[in-house]
Amino acid sequence: MSDASRTLCRVAGLLIVAAGLIGGTTAAPDWENQHMIGQNKEPGHCTLMPYPDAALAIKATREVSPFHKSLNGLWKFHWVKQPSERPVDFYKPDYEVDDWDEIPVPSNWQMHGYGVPLYVNTRYPFVPNPPKILSDNVPPDYTQAKLPNPVGSYRTTFTVPRDWDGRQVFLHFDGVESAFYVWVNGQKVGYSQGSRTPAEFNITECLRPGENVLAAEVYRWSDGSYLECQDFWRLSGIFRDVYLFSTPSVHVRDFWVWCDLDARYRDAELNIRAKVHNYGRDRAGAHAVEAALLDEAGRPVKTDPLVVAFVDALAAGSESVLEMKVGIPNPKKWTAETPNLYKVLLTLKDTSGRVTEVLQTDFGFRKVEIRNAQLMVNGGAHPRQGRQPARARPGHGALREHRVDDRGYPLDEAAQH
Repeated sequence: MSDASRTLCRVAGLLIVAAGLIGGTTAAPDWENQHMIGQNKEPGHCTLMPYPDAALAIKATREVSPFHKSLNGLWKFHWVKQPSERPVDFYKPDYEVDDWDEIPVPSNWQMHGYGVPLYVNTRYPFVPNPPKILSDNVPPDYTQAKLPNPVGSYRTTFTVPRDWDGRQVFLHFDGVESAFYVWVNGQKVGYSQGSRTPAEFNITECLRPGENVLAAEVYRWSDGSYLECQDFWRLSGIFRDVYLFSTPSVHVRDFWVWCDLDARYRDAELNIRAKVHNYGRDRAGAHAVEAALLDEAGRPVKTDPLVVAFVDALAAGSESVLEMKVGIPNPKKWTAETPNLYKVLLTLKDTSGRVTEVLQTDFGFRKVEIRNAQLMVNGGAHPRQGRQPARARPGHGALREHRVDDRGYPLDEAAQH
């Protein structure tokens, strides 16, 4: 055998060994992979809900929209202390869950007798070895010694309103601690971690007429738990609202409203950026986005609409970003002491001029600056004190609501209805 042949054989042997090593390597699970924070999630966007007209949009309550459907309620639930014990095939529609327990959604499962609530301050509630969660060297005084990484399996069913036919349907989780997978009718929809941010999935292609089966597999700890470690109660589960919402195929997917004040902090320049997306399979015709500004009495400021921007024809899957700008003479200003709010309405119209959706947001005219190490609001000094936002309620667990009062405190749920 020539030297060249021997060299070739050695290289081939090394490649075979390397391939064997690579092939034998077990990939880390998503919840122990710092490079994986989500699969098939919709891009982040502002809080929004489509309404069919301005009259409903002005109410600013998502539950009044015919394009909203709550999935809160009692879900079938199965809990285990570690991933190896979970019911792997529970997401399949024919998997029997009739004898499972039921748990309210939203809630934390520790508040219903599953697992242990934990409160620690400076140390991790598990043996730190980032990005790993499971460990073979857990001290006996750690809860993790008995509960390595609990998993909660959730199942429920839902039907889609008939008047949503031909529209896009999104599944929205407001908060899940800490990581979870989602299936609809046995099809894997996606994965998410980041418990204090919403997770949203387009499930249009997974739906079927009649009853649909929704499954969620929730892990108490994930590599994201390293970043979420601070002095608060460690609780788990689907702890905020879950709902469906429906949009037209061409939809204002995201928008941003901001302003600037002149040197006298009197007149304002109102800016609006809207992202219009075509979720359909076909090219969509031109659309228009009309913006209106309403005062506290519901009266239009200046003209209605205030400003209009146009979208050219959109290819399937494409998105157009619209920029709008208009001057507002001497609007009432917002401060913590005088929280004057206007309402911005965004109306999307198709080629024929038909309204396809209306979105809304409250808006306060203000300018926040830091000058000479001093926080300034609308040109005036504004001293503030910090507060601890990681609050909980007895008998409930983590606060499910995002909303806060004018002092920054979370609103009690009972006071919101």
